[in-house]
Amino acid sequence: MSGRGPMVSKRHALVAVALGVTVALAGCVNVPTGGRVVSGTAPERAPVDDPYVRLIPVPPGRNWSKSQIVQGFLTASAAFDDGHAVARKYLAPKTKWEPTNRPGITVYDRPLTIAELTDRVEVTGRQLGTISTDGQYLAYPDKIDEVFQLAKDAHGQWRITALPNQLLTGMLLGQRDVERAFRTLNLYYFAPDGKVLVPNPIYLPLMNRPELPSQLVRAALGGPTSWLTKAVRSDFPPDTKLLGKGVDVTDGVATVNLSKEAMGGSLSGMSAQLMWTLRQLPEVTRLRLQIDGETMSPPGMGATQSPSDWRHNDADKVPPREAGQSAPVYLSGDDGQFEQLKGDLPQRVDPSGRTRLHRPAISLDEKSVAGLNESGDTVLQGDIGRDAPRPVLHAPDPGGRFIAPTWDRSGTLWMLENYGDRSRLWIKEKNKEPVEVHEWDLSPNHVMALRVARDGVRIAAIAKTGERAQLQMGRILWEFGVPTVAQFLFLGSEIVNAKDLAWRNADELVVLGSTQRQPNVVPYQVPVSGGPLRVIGSGGTDMTSITALPGSPVLVGMRAENADKICRQHDENDPISEWDCFAKGQAPAYPG
Repeated sequence: MSGRGPMVSKRHALVAVALGVTVALAGCVNVPTGGRVVSGTAPERAPVDDPYVRLIPVPPGRNWSKSQIVQGFLTASAAFDDGHAVARKYLAPKTKWEPTNRPGITVYDRPLTIAELTDRVEVTGRQLGTISTDGQYLAYPDKIDEVFQLAKDAHGQWRITALPNQLLTGMLLGQRDVERAFRTLNLYYFAPDGKVLVPNPIYLPLMNRPELPSQLVRAALGGPTSWLTKAVRSDFPPDTKLLGKGVDVTDGVATVNLSKEAMGGSLSGMSAQLMWTLRQLPEVTRLRLQIDGETMSPPGMGATQSPSDWRHNDADKVPPREAGQSAPVYLSGDDGQFEQLKGDLPQRVDPSGRTRLHRPAISLDEKSVAGLNESGDTVLQGDIGRDAPRPVLHAPDPGGRFIAPTWDRSGTLWMLENYGDRSRLWIKEKNKEPVEVHEWDLSPNHVMALRVARDGVRIAAIAKTGERAQLQMGRILWEFGVPTVAQFLFLGSEIVNAKDLAWRNADELVVLGSTQRQPNVVPYQVPVSGGPLRVIGSGGTDMTSITALPGSPVLVGMRAENADKICRQHDENDPISEWDCFAKGQAPAYPG
């Protein structure tokens, strides 16, 4: 804590935490009991100033036992103030422990079991995952089995004389410690073509709220996390640093003064990355970029810029529409006819009735369609409203079956074929023949759903893992014109039986699935960078498919009253609003 003493306000609660005391938390980071650690809301709306409990670390008490000393150290180490000064009081003077401002962290599930031995304490428990020094969380369930060496000092008090090897430069924190001490925020980097920005969520320790703008900028200058680094690009030249005392925010204007190395970077690119990253903070409404103390403006812009100046870098932007015009929705009718909703009424796209298409997928430019034949062993593709879709790929395996295809931002069609318990991934670029993606990490799995994010860098999938159908997210890396789809992370680990998914926006997925607490399949909102699962709506019966688009209502296909129906929430602003089925048909699809 700072020397100003305890200050309790509506926004912050300061709580002294000793051994055995349980603290109620209201932060925006949530660590589930398995899978990937996630935050409470989409980062662009991250409630960084929501009320939170801040730890006042307690120094060791007189005649504390060995186990109390170890537990006290672990609790106090979650307070980042003053270089962990209180936590160091649990250590003998020569004990090595050098955590940095962004240490490597092992996250465990409470409670730990602490056993006292003659001159040491053994700590065992369940590991949930790790937060690397770049802020990236990786799910890595494992056992914790660590030994702390202790000895009595000259006053007869137990102190830690040796830490486990993994803690010499890192920390061991419980899920509640992470919820209290960290916030999840996005850094933004460009997709390889430099046109849209991709969110890169990281965990930042909340040490001093006024320093958060500077923390974010320094993290952005440090580059993307190891998971995303090869799939995106940064317009900050290497070794660019933040000068002075950090980011100055005055009257809503964040002034960022970069070192002279930034002269080699794109002013537009650097400004866009900074503005998108800092706009997450409510106090920042505009950006002023300086290089070595001199204000620099991107071509055609003034001395300061607002988020709207970089709207064109938004991967979630949709084509402009006339007032009252909604996004197009396509579907497969009862007889397999390819249809479009006109208002709430399905109409055939091909009046002749020759076009039949199952599980349709619409390109982001809303010009092309792809889907499956009735048996699912062939992918069809065509231009909407012109020629009937024609076969572009037949499953090479006699038992192969395709799932709904998906489009990326460049107009490339992605097609997933399951054969037995394995899968193959195919792509078809414009004016080229389909090719198999050989670097495909989920090839040993049966994949039930696949969707490429609108930024073209990330991909979400539902893959069978043992008895579970689990939600995962991977990254797409293009090298020499060939994609590698790998490095999958588990998301929404509470979902044990997922059926379908869609990208709602750059930060969130919508997923049909069930949990151990909720055995019925219902729609969930799953922030890819965080957040407890949130059920979308209430009621419903047998939901079979889901689709979403930024700024449009979530639609589901469900089996109701012995018929296939298209349904939406009665009131999409009411999180528990019931689902209204308004049209007949299957597999509704927005563009994407």
